[in-house]
Amino acid sequence: MGIFDYWKKEKTKPDFSNVRSGSSSTAPAPEPQADGDSSPAGSVHTHTYVVVKGDSLSRIASRQYGDAQKWRRIYEANRDLIKDPDLIYPGQQLRIPE
Repeated sequence: MGIFDYWKKEKTKPDFSNVRSGSSSTAPAPEPQADGDSSPAGSVHTHTYVVVKGDSLSRIASRQYGDAQKWRRIYEANRDLIKDPDLIYPGQQLRIPE
């Protein structure tokens, strides 16, 4: 074995097949508004989702609702945070209407 043979060996790549993105958040729940409605954008029940790298609204909708086409529901609930539905960022806290 020569000194350059070490680099010729095939290296195994890490297996990330069991990694799942999480939708849990340590963010506090939104406080009730003056009119008693605790959720913005008029929806009755929402929870918070923290965007992770690689997310898109359709990917989040697919995980949350089982249908990627429902991304507009998330967009409409977060219009004050999202200016362009194609641009969301890791760390953003989105409201997910039920």
